[in-house]
Amino acid sequence: MTTATLKHFCSLHATPGDEIEVFQALLQRWQAQGLDTRKVGSYAVIAEPAERKKADTVLLLSHADSPGFIVQSILSPTKLEVLALGGVHPTQDAELILKTSSEKVAAHLHAAGEDWTRTMPLKVTLPTPCPSVQKGDRLCWAPYWSEEEYITSPFLDNRIGCALIADWYADNAHRFSTMNVVLAASAMEEVNGFGANVLAHAVNADLVLALDITYTDNKQHIQMGNGPVITLSDASVLLSPEMRDRLLQASVPLQTEVYNYSGTDARAFPAQGIPTPAIPVLIPTEGNHTQREILHPADLNAWPAALEAVATAVLK
Repeated sequence: MTTATLKHFCSLHATPGDEIEVFQALLQRWQAQGLDTRKVGSYAVIAEPAERKKADTVLLLSHADSPGFIVQSILSPTKLEVLALGGVHPTQDAELILKTSSEKVAAHLHAAGEDWTRTMPLKVTLPTPCPSVQKGDRLCWAPYWSEEEYITSPFLDNRIGCALIADWYADNAHRFSTMNVVLAASAMEEVNGFGANVLAHAVNADLVLALDITYTDNKQHIQMGNGPVITLSDASVLLSPEMRDRLLQASVPLQTEVYNYSGTDARAFPAQGIPTPAIPVLIPTEGNHTQREILHPADLNAWPAALEAVATAVLK
């Protein structure tokens, strides 16, 4: 994955239920690499080589959406009320982009009060009237990009996963050489997981690797720059100690985390009655779901080898 690819994906407008820009970008890149592609309704996109080996199949799964906002009420030509989509808590004013059926325009989000909950609307003002705005239109953070020691941008959750699978065959065709690799991106991970629930029935995989982000955590010694993170426990997975030990025997740097909340698309497979192992292999970040998410490039560089090591450990 190049940072140019990641920057491009972080410039796209994709909120839960409106992932079309990311889906189209993925399909274009996959088709340019000669992969077979297909859509699973509006819930997911999939790519794989035309010729499948007689071997195990690994599904690399990212989600295409990021938290955003949806127009609930149009109070005047320049004043809107919006609801949050996904886990955002805007404690400061922020610049947004409003996407209508015909244009994208700048918008300004006013900070939530201390008693705000996600069921409450937020105030948004427009610098000029937008006649095309309709109830149900989406807003997301205004694009931003900084690339120095760290990469800073909105939407790293989860455009980092999308950027990785976008160029997987171009950059990593030598990996998983004895396995089939299927690439997929899902919709609506940030709100209800519907995309992965539908996708789970569309790919007959022997292993699912959920690509996503996680949080730095000093108590658990999870730091940016120390390699990808394996989730041992959260709201979507609960790996056995035996599986933990097998994964940690891999000869690549891996961090581990334990939670009993939050989660990833990994939950969809057991929830749909599919016994395929689903393991989150994540990148540690800071500022999750804000206008300024931060990651260390070293973790991106280490990610492909970590995925290969995890797959080998599970399927050997």
